[in-house]
Amino acid sequence: MPKHLQLEDNSLQTLPGVGEATKIKLHNIGINRITDLILYLPHQLIDKTNVSDINHICNGDKCLFIGIINKIFFTRGFSKSLILSVTVQAITVQIKFIHKTIIYRHLKIGDKIRIYGTMYSKKSKKVMIHPEIELVENEKDLEKVIPYYNTRRQISQNKIRKLIRFVLDYLHNKKSEDIFDSNILELFDMPNYLDALENCHFPSSSSYKDAVSIFEKSRKRFVIEEIISRNIRMEEIKNRIKRKKSHRYIFDKSKIIKFINSLSFKLTNSQYQAVDLVCDNFLEGYASTRLIQGDVGCGKTIVSAISAYATYLSGFQTSFLAPTELLVDQHYNYFKNLFNETDIKISYLKNSMPAKIKDQTIDSLKSGSIDIIIGTHSLLNTSISFNQLGLCIIDEQHKFGINQRSSFVDNRDPTGNSPHIIYMSATPIPRSLALVLYQGLDYTTIKDMPKGRRHIITERVDLNSRSEMYSKIHQRLDIGEQVFWVCPMINISESSELESIYSTHDIISGFFKDYKISVLHGQLDDNTQANTIKKFRDGEIDILVCTTVIEVGVDIPNATCIVIENSNRFGLSQLHQIRGRVGRSSRQGFCYLAHTADLNEDANKRLNSLVSHFDGFKIAEEDLLIRGSGDYFGSRQSGHLNNFKLATLQDFIANVDIIKNLQSNISNLSDITRAKLLKRWRNDEEENLKL
Repeated sequence: MPKHLQLEDNSLQTLPGVGEATKIKLHNIGINRITDLILYLPHQLIDKTNVSDINHICNGDKCLFIGIINKIFFTRGFSKSLILSVTVQAITVQIKFIHKTIIYRHLKIGDKIRIYGTMYSKKSKKVMIHPEIELVENEKDLEKVIPYYNTRRQISQNKIRKLIRFVLDYLHNKKSEDIFDSNILELFDMPNYLDALENCHFPSSSSYKDAVSIFEKSRKRFVIEEIISRNIRMEEIKNRIKRKKSHRYIFDKSKIIKFINSLSFKLTNSQYQAVDLVCDNFLEGYASTRLIQGDVGCGKTIVSAISAYATYLSGFQTSFLAPTELLVDQHYNYFKNLFNETDIKISYLKNSMPAKIKDQTIDSLKSGSIDIIIGTHSLLNTSISFNQLGLCIIDEQHKFGINQRSSFVDNRDPTGNSPHIIYMSATPIPRSLALVLYQGLDYTTIKDMPKGRRHIITERVDLNSRSEMYSKIHQRLDIGEQVFWVCPMINISESSELESIYSTHDIISGFFKDYKISVLHGQLDDNTQANTIKKFRDGEIDILVCTTVIEVGVDIPNATCIVIENSNRFGLSQLHQIRGRVGRSSRQGFCYLAHTADLNEDANKRLNSLVSHFDGFKIAEEDLLIRGSGDYFGSRQSGHLNNFKLATLQDFIANVDIIKNLQSNISNLSDITRAKLLKRWRNDEEENLKL
């Protein structure tokens, strides 16, 4: 490394091997600066400390072998595949690389290789498809604990590790100082910056258990950093929006009462209280910022719709931001049906819209001929302006970053007035924690559920009781009800996610031959996803095999049954969110938590808690007691908050005591330290941090 090398944080191309193409791939996974690269922590650590015994491997098991290549051959055709025959512990294993030949052209007969992947038994053959392989020259030099990065197939594991190694060597050479002093490090029991990075990216322990323990402590350092940064940022925003003027609302409250009375259902007491609080905010003359939090299915959307109606009566526009196009379609249809007896003009804005229609919609917004616009990230485009924007509603607000939310509301109205903001969230967070996380916001909880809703009957299902579950599901299908079948990503790559979905589809097709079964996952294009959900809503699909793309907000009242495969891999909060896709009508809902037989104590507690509890806030409190989901590698992390690059909801729960006392503990941080933290954890590309 050149002695006088100076890296610029926002110039990835100063790194060796990063040209324009690699830079774009890094951008695609959220790495826009060198700081983003070194804070792109591993998704998991792979245990390569012990070689598997091939005689005790079952179909579908993850395994690790060292073997000798005895045959190499290629299939015929335009897109050739490579097949290796490898001797492993005196047994022949066939390894297939489908349509991938160039990157393995260096392999030759007699090479010793280390193989890591899933073993499939097909008749008398043992087959592995697309495993990881490494040439073995000296077994003693092999790494035993390997970090795995969720690069979404944009960039190879080897490439990202080389780039991170280069940057860390650079930081060591520069003797990069920690932004925290020893008092803060001691207070939060954190390792210093460079040690924490090394422990996360290059675990040195030969013991997997020790490596995970060191990783978790080091990762916690960055979680705390990010939470502190967010706390500082929220304080900035709170001070900036404090007492900003809003449009002057004037509306006849009797018209709102008349509209509420015309609904086909009766509002709950909590919904009435929320509507009153929002309307009172509107009449104050200053921009309000309110978080409405409620359990899955409690009826937050109708509160937001009534708020939009009050905004319409006052002559102003409402902008409604939803995290996915699926939810935009759902909310658009809901609002259209709700206001079909009024003159309210409702439209939507999505990235997938034809450019001509999108331009017409943007022009209509500016002229004021649209009263309510519902959209995805398209609404964040700073070129979009309104005639008189009175209200911004952000659904599932944790899915959007702080800067995104700011750009959604800032400088959108030619009068210079600020809109009122309503954040909605179904993520169950204990009130004590929410008041810290959402400091500066008016906070409203919708506590009661709509009349007629029943508790979802929730059962655990192990391998021995699946046939009984199939029988119960048949009964629901036979009376015309529908089923969600959720397949979490049980491994670590997108290909394995699809493999899980389609293999589940194939398996259950044999048990439910008379029913229409389809799949839904995030790698399908937006139109295909929307069409699949529409067919499911219209009853053309009986069973929808899907990923957690349906986790937030998807509302299919006729879907009464949900199966969650590998349910032990989720935290309580996300399990509760997924379960909430059913039981959204007066019909009885059913949830089956499918899992393997041998669960650890924390996983058992989580599943038992979900069986016993139905209130999301009680479940969140239970999560605080269990704390099992704080084990980063014990279960697949859930509840990821897009406000954050790293921290998850489970991290907040695991560190609740630190967060509660955060304000007093960081009160003495210098302005320089605060500025460095903000630069490190912001997404702004223009922020250039000296490394």
